[in-house]
Amino acid sequence: MSVPGEVDQEVLRRHFVAIATCEYDDPSFKPLTVGGEVQALRDWLCATHLGKRVFTPLHPELADNPSKQAVREALEDPPPVRRWRESDAAVVFVTGHGVTADGAHWTVLQGTEADRIPSTALRTADLISWLKDTRIRHLFLVLDQCFAGQTIAEAAAFDEAFPGTWLVLPSATKNQEAITGALTGAVTAFLAELRSAEGARYAGPKIPLLDVRDFLDGVQAHLGDGQQLVSLPGSQTSGPHPCLPNPHYQLQEITAVEPRRSDLALPQRDVDAHWDPRSRGVARAADQGWLFTGRRRLMRDLIAAATGPTGATVVTGGAGSGKSAALARLVTLSDPGFRAGYADHIRQIPADLQPPEGAVDVAVLATGKTAHEIIAQLCTALTVPTPSTANATPSLDEWITAGRNWLATKTEPVTMVVDALDEADNPLTVLTGVLAQLDPHRSRLRLIIGVRSPGGDDGTLPDTRPAWGTPLADQTERALDADRIRVDEPPWWHNDDLTAYASSLLTTPPRTPYTDPSTTTAVARTLAERARTSFLVTRIAATNLADRRATVDPADPGWLATIDEGILGVFRADLHTHRSDPEDRLKAVHLLRAVAFARGRGIPWRRIWPAITNAVANDPDRTYGDTDIAELLATPLGGYLTTDTADGTTVYRLFHDTLRTTLRDHWQDLLQPLPTV
Repeated sequence: MSVPGEVDQEVLRRHFVAIATCEYDDPSFKPLTVGGEVQALRDWLCATHLGKRVFTPLHPELADNPSKQAVREALEDPPPVRRWRESDAAVVFVTGHGVTADGAHWTVLQGTEADRIPSTALRTADLISWLKDTRIRHLFLVLDQCFAGQTIAEAAAFDEAFPGTWLVLPSATKNQEAITGALTGAVTAFLAELRSAEGARYAGPKIPLLDVRDFLDGVQAHLGDGQQLVSLPGSQTSGPHPCLPNPHYQLQEITAVEPRRSDLALPQRDVDAHWDPRSRGVARAADQGWLFTGRRRLMRDLIAAATGPTGATVVTGGAGSGKSAALARLVTLSDPGFRAGYADHIRQIPADLQPPEGAVDVAVLATGKTAHEIIAQLCTALTVPTPSTANATPSLDEWITAGRNWLATKTEPVTMVVDALDEADNPLTVLTGVLAQLDPHRSRLRLIIGVRSPGGDDGTLPDTRPAWGTPLADQTERALDADRIRVDEPPWWHNDDLTAYASSLLTTPPRTPYTDPSTTTAVARTLAERARTSFLVTRIAATNLADRRATVDPADPGWLATIDEGILGVFRADLHTHRSDPEDRLKAVHLLRAVAFARGRGIPWRRIWPAITNAVANDPDRTYGDTDIAELLATPLGGYLTTDTADGTTVYRLFHDTLRTTLRDHWQDLLQPLPTV
């Protein structure tokens, strides 16, 4: 499934060609070692885990001391069926000796004679001309040869410039003799760095393609001071490139639903844990756990809100009360693609807990987003025509008008779900400037809004409250004249749901010690009673218990004291489980605390995350870097983070706002010993 806006969504085929010469008949040209470099590129581009972005090796004979005729036959005028097209993408890697003669640059091949260059070598500009003649839009051409910069002048003489979506890298400028294999070695070293855990800092798991600037900077860092990396004029110099696949990209972080619902879809790992017997440790995939069968009254009322009369419904609850999980369940089960992919499983869910297919038309997670971003996302997902504007992008009011006009053409109500209103960039502007304006007469839209509610202090940041201090949840209810579902109060709250949730988490991992039903029930009941109305406390505590080698005594006073401390207690216990050494524990807290200071969608890894970590640690004896971050992400503690995208890169934030508050304000308490009452 292509994501709207992907620069390679129209690419149909991807090719990798290496023209590599290491042996020469003429002793004037010294033999070279190039096989490892070719293999490194092949390992990167042709790796099966790239999925639809995998490149296919072509003309393998050209990677093994090809003749001039072999190169011509493959690339100059191939048969029509083998010709590249505009919709293709290709990486062409040329390595070996290069020379200049008669004002031109020449690629030295195995049979090239030093005193007959024009007759026995391949004119490099001809190769570029053949490639240009294919009309291919996306090309990455590497010329690792001495004096390859000479091709700059020759390419400038072409009748038509090559496309601006090409990236052409010569290893040395016109009058510069390359260090043999230097560019290839630098590319190879960068690819090794890129494939490492630390290499995720360049783009992360959410971005499918590398940015050209990041790639060039990474290669230059390995090229050293002897050579300067300069792409041919006209080459793409920034932005994602279809020929630079990101090896860390993870396609299935979220459930495979239509893009219009993907913001609030259940995580794929949760679905797999629920229905995959290998991950659940159950005998049959049909065994039903808690994920799709708990909280019956809440789910029935959410389904009614999504399918009933027009108007607004505000879904509220304290931190960790399961509000967002219930909304994600509603959105995911309404998606046609998800229902088709899991049809056999869905048939076993009680009918009254299944929303109709397509019940939710669009779903948006408001975290870190401005009012303008939210209305643009809603309208784009619903295929509302982009409004004409005199500005670079439509204004908020122009989007609102376009959305209203589009709704007026609908004969059936449209259902929108917006969660985490309290975490938007300016919640009140989103509420009054978008949600209250799209359907002011409440006649076209079913609007379901998730927002944190009071429980003492409702946790809403001070700058998101009106001056008189009314909680945002109450403001939303009044502004939208909305019905209200309070997920942590009767009739929507039943403690048995929390017990069932705890039991599911305790028994999910294959190596869990909770194999005895009576022990599991006793621990789950005690945990649910002590966690009060917090699914978040229950989730952290139960997951931690399931990772241990032995079961806990449900009457253990130390464990009970840990649960009674809420998020602080269970978070501390998890840190002690996965970081027994105090120094390692402090490192983890510093790294996570840096993310806690991020606003909006999160912080990028490269340069920013290490810098913030060192700032919040404020310890001249400690310096944190990419290796520390990679190690954290590879452990269970990395599960406290979720990923998003911003400015073309992956960003990281804590998966729940309560964790952010804990790390910011109570981080030293997390480092204290566990209670031993």
